[in-house]
Amino acid sequence: MGNDISLHEYKKNYREVVKQEEKRDFIIHLIVYVFVNILFLVINLLYSPQHLWFFYPLIGWGIGIAMHYVGVLWIEKSVKQREAKAEYMAREARYEQKS
Repeated sequence: MGNDISLHEYKKNYREVVKQEEKRDFIIHLIVYVFVNILFLVINLLYSPQHLWFFYPLIGWGIGIAMHYVGVLWIEKSVKQREAKAEYMAREARYEQKS
């Protein structure tokens, strides 16, 4: 039993893992966004330079990137809420078992 960790330590580390995963996913999304939109720019300038359309997907997808970023910022609050709900449910289940 000497290797046990406290619930507080577990929650703290779990939150950190979730935040790292969300940040990694955002970075991957951002990198794909940049490369694909550079490709759109090149295609636009090579095949139809008289009509610039590349900024439409740039703006539309950019809104999605911004929302993803906001989600990454809010993830800790969401995780804390889920933890509180799970803890409440566990306490209710324990209370019902005692009854």
